[in-house]
Amino acid sequence: MSTVEDRERLREGKRRTSKMVSKHNSEETNPCFKEAQLSSQCLMENNCDREICSPYFANYKACKKFWNDVMSARRQKGITPYLPPIEERSQVVDDYFKSKAQLK
Repeated sequence: MSTVEDRERLREGKRRTSKMVSKHNSEETNPCFKEAQLSSQCLMENNCDREICSPYFANYKACKKFWNDVMSARRQKGITPYLPPIEERSQVVDDYFKSKAQLK
């Protein structure tokens, strides 16, 4: 195989990889994108000291749990898409907090 063909194959692989990465690193497909970025930023600014960044990790974990619960509930009710569009997410969060306030 020639060098030109090898380079072309590597370029194609990089294109596919960057598409896959960008698909998961967008607010459209990841409702906790902002929390993930803040966690990463904290690690970079604090020389990867996980203890300092633990509040950011806890926030990200809570966010993922919340949206996984939302998707699970929507799936059980037959509502598609399972992850609400960006425009509807603030309403979902508001409804959640209103229902929690009524339980108290």
